[in-house]
Amino acid sequence: MILKSPYDELADAYHATIDPDGAGLGDPTFDELVGDPRGKRVAAVACGQGRDARRLADLGAEVVGIDASESLLAHARELEQRRSRGIEYVHGDAQDLRPLADRSFDGAVCYMALMDIPALEPTLRSIARILEPGGWFVAAITHPCYKSPAHGELVDHVEGTYRRIAGRYFEEGPHDSATRWEILPRVSYHRTLSTYVNTLVGAGLPIVRMAEPIGDKPVWKEAAGLLYVRCETAKS
Repeated sequence: MILKSPYDELADAYHATIDPDGAGLGDPTFDELVGDPRGKRVAAVACGQGRDARRLADLGAEVVGIDASESLLAHARELEQRRSRGIEYVHGDAQDLRPLADRSFDGAVCYMALMDIPALEPTLRSIARILEPGGWFVAAITHPCYKSPAHGELVDHVEGTYRRIAGRYFEEGPHDSATRWEILPRVSYHRTLSTYVNTLVGAGLPIVRMAEPIGDKPVWKEAAGLLYVRCETAKS
């Protein structure tokens, strides 16, 4: 079966908006949770055109990026040819990570992608499968509490402050995710916070740290827009 991705037809436009020069991800919260990956073998799951993979490599990791979109991977490989960081890019589904061997990575990341993957449990179990005992996993997602299927836009409140309107929080599943990047697929998969936590723990990826950074826009100074987690597997 030929693996296809909704991003295949949108890859060029998406690449033009996301790190087209190949500088790599700039996210202090991500860096903090990853820690020092020098000399570690790390998988960038659902890496797209590779901005998280490039950041990991710049931090000193040995990186393998995997994504379902060959079109996005073509951009990642072109940037790797332009400036080699030693990153290997593999075509594969995050929901099974079939090309990656068991216990072959010290760490893994999934940056801003879990909420776009249909099947959460097999994805997380696959990530746990590829990690060495004592391995770690860092993920960033849109915050499930404040980016639920029915969320309002910026709303004027008392004395110039702002609030975020969220609704249909308990309606898990696919939904139309309006985005300022109209080129992107509009279907995301909403899960409650407890579903994320319980599925991580059930997959053998218990959370050891969480972060909810304050955003740079007024509404995201009142409600968290992103949620980050660091998980660690059992040592033996």
